[in-house]
Amino acid sequence: MLGEDERLHPVGAGDDWFESWWFAFYVPERLLTVYVYPWFRPNLGLCGGGVIAWDERGIESRAIVHHDYAWSLRFGGADTIVEGDAIVTPQGIRIDCLAPAERYRLRYERPGLAFDVEFEASGGASRINTLVAEADIFKGHIDQPGRYRGWVRVGDDRHVVDCHCVRDRSWGPRGDDATGMHIGYYHATASDKDAFLIFTHAGEDGDSSTMISGYLIRDGIQAQLAEGRARITRGSDLSPATCVIDATDREGRVLHAEGRGLTSVALLVQPGMFNWSSLAEWRFGEAFAYGELQDTWHPDAYRVFARARGVR
Repeated sequence: MLGEDERLHPVGAGDDWFESWWFAFYVPERLLTVYVYPWFRPNLGLCGGGVIAWDERGIESRAIVHHDYAWSLRFGGADTIVEGDAIVTPQGIRIDCLAPAERYRLRYERPGLAFDVEFEASGGASRINTLVAEADIFKGHIDQPGRYRGWVRVGDDRHVVDCHCVRDRSWGPRGDDATGMHIGYYHATASDKDAFLIFTHAGEDGDSSTMISGYLIRDGIQAQLAEGRARITRGSDLSPATCVIDATDREGRVLHAEGRGLTSVALLVQPGMFNWSSLAEWRFGEAFAYGELQDTWHPDAYRVFARARGVR
């Protein structure tokens, strides 16, 4: 059955109320990343997002493997997307809830891309239940590590999916005018024994950031991060190239993680949110894992930053 956090939450009063589901999985040997990201603005009767996929062959929507991404589909309300124990979106995504907060089946079918994968949680859901920093973009947020297994078809080529990654759920006010927004989202999951995620708010230099939330899983024991910081370096196009994280969890355990970007995509995921996402390989402690470098800005702030760095 659908749990409370699988359904749309009671909406706020403003037009900026927002909800999203996000799942992501990889085929590392193919350098392929697939994002499943439907989002909704219930008070406006709109939904958007969809499915994108990329590899090493392009960084923009016109050049990546797959870009089926909407901005203004008609949304008739929460009841219109619920079919039994599933969320079925106008974007063509079906999310079957096999066990609330534990197992989900994701299906999608288009000529250029199709998949049938199951997510099984390998750790607990880490929750934020407050507005994030001063960006005012979340009321509720969930991050959870897990294992994805199934298949994905790219054109006529079918690939086995068996990887560790995360999922997230977000809800709350998300206006397009948060011009100071600059957040980082860095994570890697090696197994149910070793994983981390850190969500950060950036400093003035654009490359360093401090923790908003996150978790560490070591030897199968999960704890929230107590403090942390991240610093990235950038490629010539300003995509995240490397990242170093130093953090401490509430058990006093120290995390030092080093990540290297492998492929990148540059997307405007909402009018007020520009996102660099890089598939990355990470080393932390004795663990090696794939994960991400996400660098997210308000477009106006990113434009100023890029021009100051000489990139136009």
